[in-house]
Amino acid sequence: MTNQKRTKKFEWGNERFGGSYTPGDFEINFPEDMSREEFGRLFHERMLALHKKYDDNFEEDEFHHHKPKKEKLKPLSIRVKPHTKEFFKNHSILSPRDVLEMYEEFNNGSEAFINSLIEDEKQLEKELAEIQEKLHNAKLFKEKLVEMEPEGEVSTDYDKLAKLQNMYGNTEIKTIGNETPVEKAKSDIIKDIQIYNTLDVCVYGNEYVIITVYTNAQPIAYYFKNEYSDDDISEIISRIEEYCGENKIGFRKFEDSEL
Repeated sequence: MTNQKRTKKFEWGNERFGGSYTPGDFEINFPEDMSREEFGRLFHERMLALHKKYDDNFEEDEFHHHKPKKEKLKPLSIRVKPHTKEFFKNHSILSPRDVLEMYEEFNNGSEAFINSLIEDEKQLEKELAEIQEKLHNAKLFKEKLVEMEPEGEVSTDYDKLAKLQNMYGNTEIKTIGNETPVEKAKSDIIKDIQIYNTLDVCVYGNEYVIITVYTNAQPIAYYFKNEYSDDDISEIISRIEEYCGENKIGFRKFEDSEL
């Protein structure tokens, strides 16, 4: 008896560890010289063994940390309205099961799931900011494009006549094109100068001639079409200037027409 190794007895119960206590389950005799670390390891292994024995949902990871098994989703038993069924069937890329799993993940407070939603939100905000910047740049480019006129582009007769009509709203505008001989054009313009008791005549570039009367009204303008020869226009303008000088009518010529 003197050579027998002395042992000490440890007992666990409700007060210290919680749960029900069955005599014998937590009664183990330990050698008196067992260290605290050895005692802790032995206790941990015994607790794992009990969990495995009595808990069907228990599983152990590679580091021997016990954790409950993931609970399987129960079959769907919720009542779904007809329009919701129709949406899932014909329009949704997610199935009802997918939505339920997402809800379960969120409801269970999965940190990874919530973090993934936060990351998705940040990514969407970034993409939205990029799209808004592109839209803003596109708007600026469009506005700039409207302001710019391509270099060397010749406006059509239609565009010029529209501008001319806008500039002189109450003025009758007559056109001179290839169908009008030079001598006839000279005669027609001088005839109108005589009829309207003209104060002066203004020529704008080689594009149009406008008559101003003593009431400062401008009753008539002659527009030279793009097709008309510059030489013919110059000849017509020279004759008008000569006639105005002979009859003491004001004559002014401007290089630009604003058309």
